[in-house]
Amino acid sequence: MKKVFISILTVCTTLSLVVSASTVKAIDFSEDEDKYIKLCSSSRLTRSNESVCKKFNTYLKNKNAELKKNIKESTADIEDTKDDISSVTKKISDINSKIEAKEKEINYLLNSIENIENNIETKQEQMRDRLYIMQTYYNSNSLIDFLFGASNFTDFFSRLNSINDITSYEKELVDELTSQKAELNKQKATLLDAKEALQSEKKSAAALQKKLVALQEEQKRQLAAEQKELKETTKAQKEIDDALTEMANSIPKADSGGSVIKGSSGDAETGYKIAQYAVSKVGSPYYWGATGPNMFDCSGLVYWSLKQAGIGGGRGTADSYARSGTAISASQLQAGDIVAFKRSGSSRYHHVGIYIGGGIVVHASGEGSTCLGNHASLGHVVKRTSLSSFSKYGKAYRRLY
Repeated sequence: MKKVFISILTVCTTLSLVVSASTVKAIDFSEDEDKYIKLCSSSRLTRSNESVCKKFNTYLKNKNAELKKNIKESTADIEDTKDDISSVTKKISDINSKIEAKEKEINYLLNSIENIENNIETKQEQMRDRLYIMQTYYNSNSLIDFLFGASNFTDFFSRLNSINDITSYEKELVDELTSQKAELNKQKATLLDAKEALQSEKKSAAALQKKLVALQEEQKRQLAAEQKELKETTKAQKEIDDALTEMANSIPKADSGGSVIKGSSGDAETGYKIAQYAVSKVGSPYYWGATGPNMFDCSGLVYWSLKQAGIGGGRGTADSYARSGTAISASQLQAGDIVAFKRSGSSRYHHVGIYIGGGIVVHASGEGSTCLGNHASLGHVVKRTSLSSFSKYGKAYRRLY
């Protein structure tokens, strides 16, 4: 006979009931989840704490259900993450924090489910014992037949409550069983959502980690390329400085004088203007990288003079001016033409000036990147020098107007 009552209780614990919750003051669990996880993890709770923990469990259920909706948005956000290491690293840190919190939450849910199942088992034993006592009192199967005649779970409890001899204890026990079963189902559903959210966060973290590794590898590649470029640039700059120092020390320090002599080929008028503008700056200090109007380096003087005469184009280097415009021969030189110089055996032109006629070139003379307008007394200025002074240097003649 006792097996019959066990069957009745099995029906009681496997069907679901809608349990209404009373209206209560809202608690902001998001401010201190760890506190409530610790509180509600206890297997023995006061009535007051049980009520709070039910609200906390509902909060977790709603939060995890909302997280499921945000999974696609989170994935898209990761794909749109700016490709810089700092932003990706921050996102990884944020996600790892979420993973840690979610793992705590899942451990709590597992513990809560275990506690609820233990409570249900205890109350089932109590209900079995009560029904067995009642059956013994009736000394017949009429009670069992009446209860088993119920068409559904709700009817079963309705019939149970209609028995006059049912005490408030049995009724309370049935209510507690119903409530505990509903809470168990809710916790299991929340656990599934939490696990799904955790897997999503881990997937996001893995994707970001992969992106971070790729960014770090790209950073290393760029750094190696920059270091190589810096080494090459430093080597090239040393070559330029050495060539300009040698040149500055091998030609006259003083201005050789001479007026601009207008040519007769092509647009000689524009060439004449270029030369005139260059000559107007004789005596200005040499300053590495300067383009006037008061200080110049060699290519800066060419750029400024061309610009004043209406010749467009960006700032060039001695080497780029040596390869621009139209190539001419030494015999074709006229005022305004460009003359570039290089050391014997070098593939790069290191110095450039403007021809003014009469075998004279005006140029900004200095020792390169170490000259910053403070060595005018050493001849590091804009000056006129005879082309014959550059006899040991290779030359390129160009017309840019």
